[in-house]
Amino acid sequence: MMENYKLKFTSLRSFSFFVLPLSCSPARLLFIIALASGAFFSSCISKGHLPGSTARCRLDYKSAKTLASLLKKNQAEYSTFSGKIKANVKVEDKETSFTVALRMRKDSIIWASISSLGIEAVRFVATKDTLKFIDRLQSKYFVGDYDTLSQLLHTEIDLEVLQSLLVGNSVEFYTEDEKLRAGIDSCQYLLGTIRKRKLRKVIQKGKELKEPAQNIWLQDSTFRISRILFREFESRREFDATFQDFQNVELPEGQTKSVAVPFNILLNIKTDKSASLHMEYTKASANKPQSFPFSVPEGYEYIGRHKK
Repeated sequence: MMENYKLKFTSLRSFSFFVLPLSCSPARLLFIIALASGAFFSSCISKGHLPGSTARCRLDYKSAKTLASLLKKNQAEYSTFSGKIKANVKVEDKETSFTVALRMRKDSIIWASISSLGIEAVRFVATKDTLKFIDRLQSKYFVGDYDTLSQLLHTEIDLEVLQSLLVGNSVEFYTEDEKLRAGIDSCQYLLGTIRKRKLRKVIQKGKELKEPAQNIWLQDSTFRISRILFREFESRREFDATFQDFQNVELPEGQTKSVAVPFNILLNIKTDKSASLHMEYTKASANKPQSFPFSVPEGYEYIGRHKK
């Protein structure tokens, strides 16, 4: 049975808390952005850019099953990942720039050091069942499970979604084959959960769609994701991610299978407010040994009702 590429709605809700930074400290803003989108830079001496979609629009039709298979086949495969990023986040009229040093072990851990003006503001570690972060600007820290932090931030957090977005991969989906549709749009292949015909009928009749909808655009030559658009019609929330400038990252000597990631990622979120995050990778490598140091300085205050 084919794997369906419909995003888990509860996971995407985590990105809605981009709007929280308006009332947050600078350090918490950086931590929120790290959770919402992570970071990794790509550098590569002598690493050529991979081809994107071509100008020609005469693409051969491919079924949803075929496109889903090609998407999965061409994903970035890695055991560990590290990189550096320069990022810019804008929430309404507030804008902040920062850098991130990122390390990941696939399906296991995300480690990030987030700095502003050369000074580390936040360090955090996320595993499948535990979240830890240090707010150095306010001398605070958190160590606990996802449920505890989700209650504090009023949102759900998912390690799998974060890692997938950071390397331009698809996210784990559940099977619902009858809702997956294939098509061609803007010279790229398209996987969607709602037919354009159905959307047109709903608009013409003046009705509102009750179910969330997702579209995924795939490059015509590499079948890597170039864009993910998720809409929840009732709440009018929208998550729009674009992935550009795919390049091969640095690998250990002797490894021949390339690992390509998007060097430019743009995330746009619309709820009752609008927010955007742009990430540009400057250095990245895969499948090299990594460490994930984390220790809470003496005297830091625990964030939450009680210390774990």
